Amino acid sequence: MRMDAIGWVGACALGLALASCSGEGTDWKSATAADTSEAYQQYLQQHPTGANAEQARTHLKQLQEDRDWQSASTADNRAAYEQFLLQHADGKWAEEARIRIENFAQGGTTGVPAANVPAAAPAAAPPAAKRTASTPNVHSSRIASAVTHKAALSSATHAHHLVQLGAFSSQTRAESRWKVLQARFPIQFKSMQPRYVAGAATAHHLVRLQVSVSSAANAKGLCAALHKHSLSCVPVTA
Repeated sequence: MRMDAIGWVGACALGLALASCSGEGTDWKSATAADTSEAYQQYLQQHPTGANAEQARTHLKQLQEDRDWQSASTADNRAAYEQFLLQHADGKWAEEARIRIENFAQGGTTGVPAANVPAAAPAAAPPAAKRTASTPNVHSSRIASAVTHKAALSSATHAHHLVQLGAFSSQTRAESRWKVLQARFPIQFKSMQPRYVAGAATAHHLVRLQVSVSSAANAKGLCAALHKHSLSCVPVTA
């Protein structure tokens, strides 16, 4: 009888263990199907030392990082990206955050990229001097005006409008990003040639990836398209 009782107790314990494992497996499937912070938190409350507890914590951390990145991207300013890095220095979005911070740093502002900083108002022209004997005649003035206008048109025609797609620690990384962008956006980057511009940040070497576009409007349009995919893009003028 005693052996039978021991066997019965052992069988009960085994049954309870199997039931517990089965319940945990079902709860884990439910959590992964929902794939939300609330679902993983509920799983951890029920199975803090379960077989999938570590995976649940990893998923929780990634979901939190994705939310914080979305918030930083929506704010789209240097302070937001710096705050993001304080919380997720080794996260999957950390490199992109550093790239965007460097882009803002080039403009010498913590709020908006250099391309978005309003230009200073032009200085008021001095009042016209009274005509004197030394003042050029009307014919000479017209010739000078025509020459100046032609020079201005020539300068505008040869102006370079650039778009910066990121700043990287090496040219190899910049080239790798260019290949990814070309493959992902073949229409936007069709026939464009990349520019790799060496520079330096406060403490390390940088290579900036840029492409040339025909106008400021095209630069703005390209960046708008890339920003929809949370990608770095800042119009700059050469």
